[in-house]
Amino acid sequence: MAPVLEVEDLRMYFPLSAGAGLGTGVVRAVDGVSLTVAEGEVLAVVGESGSGKTTLGRCVARLLEPTSGVIRLLGTDITHLGARKLRSHRRRLNMVFQDPYSSLDPRMTVGKIVAEPLRLHRVASGEELDRQVAGLFESVRLDPLHRLRYPHELSGGQRQRVAIARALALHPRLLIADEPTSSLDVSSQAAIINLLLDLQRDLGFSVLFITHDLSLAEFFADRVVVMYLGKLAEAAGAMELLKAPKHPYTQALLSAVPVPDVAEQRGRRRIVLGGDVPNPVDPPSGCVFHPRCPVAVPRCSAEVPVLRAVGDSGHLAACHLVADDGTAPDLVDTPAVVRESFLPPGEPGHGG
Repeated sequence: MAPVLEVEDLRMYFPLSAGAGLGTGVVRAVDGVSLTVAEGEVLAVVGESGSGKTTLGRCVARLLEPTSGVIRLLGTDITHLGARKLRSHRRRLNMVFQDPYSSLDPRMTVGKIVAEPLRLHRVASGEELDRQVAGLFESVRLDPLHRLRYPHELSGGQRQRVAIARALALHPRLLIADEPTSSLDVSSQAAIINLLLDLQRDLGFSVLFITHDLSLAEFFADRVVVMYLGKLAEAAGAMELLKAPKHPYTQALLSAVPVPDVAEQRGRRRIVLGGDVPNPVDPPSGCVFHPRCPVAVPRCSAEVPVLRAVGDSGHLAACHLVADDGTAPDLVDTPAVVRESFLPPGEPGHGG
C-alpha cells in the first residue's frame, strides 16, 4: 500500500532583500527533508523553535510553494499544482493551526466556520448541512448549540475543538496538526490530545504532528523525526527513539523533558548545549549541529552527515559518530558536556 504522504528532498528557502536590514541571501527554513507517513500512522516532527517544522507542515499543506523537492499525497504529485487543480486534493488533507483564535474568522459563527468546507465542496446544503455540522460538533465533544456562538464567546480549548471539527469535516486522509495544544492551559492540552487520539483511532486518518514536546510525541505518535536547522537529525519509532536516542541533539532534547517521579528527576543530569542556534541564512559547514555538539570531531565541520540506517530496527541518524550497528556516544557520560543539576537551590548536593 502506498504511503498517504511522501516527501522527497524538500527545500523551502525564503529570499532576503537588502531593505529588510538582514543583508541578502536566503533563509534555509527546510533544507533537504525526506519522510513518509503511512496509512493510519501518526508521525511526530520534533524540534526547537526555528528548526523548520512549521514551515515543513505548511509546505505539505501547500500553503507555501516549496523551492524544490517533491510532495506526493496518496501517490499524486501536488508539489506545484495550481489552485484550481489543487482544490480537488484539498479534501484529502487539512490542517489544525497553533492558535485557534487567529485561524477562525471572528465575523462568522463557529457553526458557519465548520460548515464552510462542506458548502464550498458542495457536500451538503440546507437541513442536511445543518445536520452534518451538528454531528461534527458532537464528534469533538461540543454541544451542537455552540454552533450559534462566535469564536470570542468560546474558551481556547473550545475554539481548538471547533478548528478540529472544521479540519475533519471532509474526512481527510491526512491531518497536519501544528502545535495544536501549545497555546492552551495544561488541562485543555490533555483534553485536546486525548480527543485527537480518539478521533484518529476511530476514523483512521494519518497525522503529521508538529511539536516541540518529546513527551507528547511519545504519548501520541507511532514514529518521531527530529529536525534541527531545517534538516532531519534522527528518525525512529517513538518508543525506541525515547529509550535509545542516537543523535547528540536528540539526547540533549530528551534530557530537558521532566519525569513525574521526584526522586528520579532530582537524580537526573541535564545536557546544556553551549552557544546559540546558527543563523539559517549562513548555516555552518558540514553537520549544522557541530558548533554546539560537545563530542564533535574535525570531520563534523567538513562533511555533511547522511541520514542513514543505524542498527537493524529502522532507526535513522545523521551523525558521523553513530556506528552502523547503532552504537552512539552517550552525552551524559561525556566529560566535555556542560551539565546542570536538576536539584533546586538549597537542596543537599546542589553545587551552588
